[in-house]
Amino acid sequence: MESRPAPPPPVEAKKPEDKPLVRVYGIVKPTVVVGNGLESFGNPNYVAPTAAANPLFLADPDAVGLSFQAQQTRLGVAVGEGTPIKGQVEVDFVDFGKSSPAQATTLRVRQAFVDWSPAEGHKLTLGQLWDLFSPLNTHTYNLVGGLFQSGNSGFMRHQLMYVANLGGVEVGAALGLVSQNVTAILNNVEYSRTPTLALRASYRAEKTAWVGASLIGTRLTFDANLETEEGRMAVGGNLFAEVTSGPLNVRAEAYGGQNLANLGLLTLGQGYRTNDVAEVGGWVSGKLSFLETHAVHLVAGVAVVPSTDDMLLGYTPGTPATDGAPATNPARVGGNGPGIERNVTLRAGYAFSPMKALSIVLEPSLMLTRHKLDPAAAAQTDASRVGWGVETGALYQF
Repeated sequence: MESRPAPPPPVEAKKPEDKPLVRVYGIVKPTVVVGNGLESFGNPNYVAPTAAANPLFLADPDAVGLSFQAQQTRLGVAVGEGTPIKGQVEVDFVDFGKSSPAQATTLRVRQAFVDWSPAEGHKLTLGQLWDLFSPLNTHTYNLVGGLFQSGNSGFMRHQLMYVANLGGVEVGAALGLVSQNVTAILNNVEYSRTPTLALRASYRAEKTAWVGASLIGTRLTFDANLETEEGRMAVGGNLFAEVTSGPLNVRAEAYGGQNLANLGLLTLGQGYRTNDVAEVGGWVSGKLSFLETHAVHLVAGVAVVPSTDDMLLGYTPGTPATDGAPATNPARVGGNGPGIERNVTLRAGYAFSPMKALSIVLEPSLMLTRHKLDPAAAAQTDASRVGWGVETGALYQF
């Protein structure tokens, strides 16, 4: 659930001795966030805002809150860069279930993979890293939130990936884990028994442009090993482009498909045993650097589920008090998906970099989200929400 850099243009080959055997890198990100009615991947907090919050989970969804965060800070180690075999491990400090955790922030594995280059222009990768399906990312200081659930479809996947660079043409294929299983026992993830298959083709024009298309798909299993077992297809396509002209860099992606959230992609369409859930989305992002130490960016993204009747609620509805039984509150059900019918995110950002490694940042955001509500809640609450936030702080990269 986080930001990934766009793959850089090809560079001249360097000798192994030009690079250190072990490179330690990271981003320190102390920030202050103020906003109203925001959620981070379904949790009503400011850890990594992705949408306007479902109003059923906040007593006053329009109330303004303030948080200090060191979450999204990350640390990585790369070994063997510039040699035929490279290993890399990267972790970050983030927990979407903790609103302002301070010392209680926990570690999460972002990437852990091995690259093998058997010949020039050819690379075989095994491990957890950014999905082959969606290679670009937006310009933002909300590194973990990105434009996920509002047009940015890609995320991490454990995969076996092969990529070949043939002049200006790049082709790649990957077999990957369907999704993650955070329980202690095997479930539909393992019993689907069919890995995701992703294909990608692209073209680079020197250092000025990169355009391409990708596909991903697999067969999902629901109620595995039961009499009610059902199989459904999850498929998606993605178009992407990046153009650089002097100090201006523009990136964009557009995707469509069904049941993509079942694949661990950070999208809206979560299918289930009896229904496929289709969606479309995309984003565009531009960054302009000027006067050596300044940069601004503008970002817009949208994701939409065209047939909202096919969706599940992202929660179980509450119940009123009855004789002998107390009232119950709505409860989030992560397995049902985000429960969002439409999500739009607009961002603007400014950075001042007094030195190469340090940036002082400011980024306001506006999120327009429509949640799917149960009939009783919809009769009393507007399902369309508007949330805003402002993040400021520092990024120190090493």
